[in-house]
Amino acid sequence: MDSFDIAPFLQIGFYLFAIMYAIFTAVLFYHWQSFSMSRSITLQTYIAFGVTSIPLLLIMGTIAFAG
Repeated sequence: MDSFDIAPFLQIGFYLFAIMYAIFTAVLFYHWQSFSMSRSITLQTYIAFGVTSIPLLLIMGTIAFAG
């Protein structure tokens, strides 16, 4: 009996998530550039977004493509 391989579905899901992440990041960047009042708050927002989301994206990619 053959086992069901979930790896291709994880990889496709990761690619879809990465596309959604890129679109969300572009929208976030546009809005913060257009409507921000303070450069320091904008910089803090970019740093917080990068520090919290990039490691999660790397972990998801590692899980999707491991083994």
